[in-house]
Amino acid sequence: MASKTRSTKLPPDLADAAELRARALGYASWNAYIKGLIRYDLLVQGDHLLSLPWSHQPPDAQDEIDAHLLKLTRRGKGERGQLLEHILERVKDPAKVIVALKDAA
Repeated sequence: MASKTRSTKLPPDLADAAELRARALGYASWNAYIKGLIRYDLLVQGDHLLSLPWSHQPPDAQDEIDAHLLKLTRRGKGERGQLLEHILERVKDPAKVIVALKDAA
């Protein structure tokens, strides 16, 4: 099957952070990293509770987010706790725990 070419421009801080992260994860190339991200997203099929609202922010606000992400990437330590927060929300509502268990089965 022939590949389709897509072109995307990234703000400098976001591009720098992505390149650092791709190397840290051991991807062979930028393309391999992008394909890995897309495949992971398609596999997980999760909501984009953080990144979708960011996409609706004005460019200067997105630049601030990108600068923060680059800082975290350079430190090698991201924001943690999102999964735990999601699990704790489910625990607060027993009906959600039951649904999660059924979904996992």
